[in-house]
Amino acid sequence: MSDALKNTRLMAVFLIIFALDAVSLHLTAARACTSNIFIVPPQENAVAGQPTRFTLFVQNTGTTDVISKDYDSVMVTLGLNDQAHVVTAICMETAPDGTVTVPAGGFTKLTYAFELPQDMAGTVSLTLEDFKSNPVLFAAVPPVEPQAREEENASQGQLVIGEKQNEFQPFLKNLSAYEPVYFLFGVDPGMEKSKFQISFKYKLFNAPFDSQGLNSLLDGFHLAYTQTSYWDLKSTSKPFTDSSYKPELFYLVPRINLALPWVKMFGVQGGFQHESNGKSGDASRSTNYIYIKPIMEISLFDKAYLTVAPKFWAYVMNEDETNPDLADFRGYFDLQIQAGKPMGLCLDTHTRWAEAGPSIQADVSYPLTSFFNNGLNLYLHLQYFNGYAERLKTYSLKEEIFRVGFSLSR
Repeated sequence: MSDALKNTRLMAVFLIIFALDAVSLHLTAARACTSNIFIVPPQENAVAGQPTRFTLFVQNTGTTDVISKDYDSVMVTLGLNDQAHVVTAICMETAPDGTVTVPAGGFTKLTYAFELPQDMAGTVSLTLEDFKSNPVLFAAVPPVEPQAREEENASQGQLVIGEKQNEFQPFLKNLSAYEPVYFLFGVDPGMEKSKFQISFKYKLFNAPFDSQGLNSLLDGFHLAYTQTSYWDLKSTSKPFTDSSYKPELFYLVPRINLALPWVKMFGVQGGFQHESNGKSGDASRSTNYIYIKPIMEISLFDKAYLTVAPKFWAYVMNEDETNPDLADFRGYFDLQIQAGKPMGLCLDTHTRWAEAGPSIQADVSYPLTSFFNNGLNLYLHLQYFNGYAERLKTYSLKEEIFRVGFSLSR
């Protein structure tokens, strides 16, 4: 064979290897982008044959957000002695369309679930097949036989209150805070202007991991309830002077990609809300709204954020006998602007415009955990209101009120 032919074949082999390496590098870069992957193994003893979870921290060192569907499931190799199993782990935090967003210069925490094989009890290694990362180790114990489990539970004696009850509440994960929950004392003009509010929302449907079509659409439906009560703590009998009861049905589109690097989050909420003071006769006040509310969050400096959420509504079947001109004092539009840090100071403002004039509510809150060695889970809460229709009973009366107290959510 001539040297020229040998060199030609050698060059061809080299080009083929180079092309394969390039394709492999391109695929790896397409998945990883500018991301680094860090694995946190299961923190408690896993049980062979049972569902097991581990955590990934995905770091984005680039200057633009990484939006990808590559993280909705990952292939995992589990090793024990001379045996190895490859399983699929499903992400628990993807959006309804299966995407994950890793913010520019930040990271995202993702939790994955998989079923540990029956024969894997001992010190198990976990390695990702799809991403470059170091293997981690975790301990797995053999499955417990039913009789042994009963004996173990009997030996443990009495259960802690709440543990058994939670077994009968599988839907609690769908319940969460909605509007701020607080208790505030009136300062100016006085204690007769005290106020408290409770609020929660409930997600009606859970879309499965591989949800498509109808399941994915149903995922946005929520029920909500907010109650705001006004308490006269200055009088001897401490009466409730008024309350607003606000049941609500709304639909949330949690993520719409605007492809803007400075927008951290954008979504839209729309729904129907009833509001009533629960009275009858001349004291009755009630109305209904249909509304739409775009919500946009912008990243600021040092983990701070700015949220802008304009809300537009129309009145439906308003009570024309007792509050026919409510729209003249409450208007048709509310602009919410919120700025702060997740574990720091937060300013939340609501501004309404109406024919009678503008109304503004400003809430300032700060977590108290740092003052009590992380033992008190409350916020110090200050509220200022100036305008009309804070409550339905005296919606046409202009008020200026300052309150201080604490909140559970903000």
